[in-house]
Amino acid sequence: MNENILYNFLKNKPSFLDYDDELKLIGIMTKLPMSWFIKNKDEFIDALMNLSDSHTIGSGFLFQDENDDIIFDNFCEWLKEVNNKTGIPTLMYIDDFDPKELGLDEFRKNIRKDENTDK
Repeated sequence: MNENILYNFLKNKPSFLDYDDELKLIGIMTKLPMSWFIKNKDEFIDALMNLSDSHTIGSGFLFQDENDDIIFDNFCEWLKEVNNKTGIPTLMYIDDFDPKELGLDEFRKNIRKDENTDK
């Protein structure tokens, strides 16, 4: 198995991933076996930090459609599973991806309100 799966995905990407690349990276990560994370912990943590920064500091969450909330809810549950099965500390990243913690529902309501006010 190619050991640099996440590095290879990220190597030609900008510092902050596009939202579509965030979703692709989540898809890649969640398909890898737990044994891969144990063997490649640093690569995983680096990729997770990049994903977290892209979603928060890079404002990727602003592009998150309500239909994608389930992807991020599932990703948060998966991060808990990784933490429990591998001992890799992933729980600190959950708030960066949890739609409720990010206040996305409130944000979306305000956007809709502003859009309706402008009409």
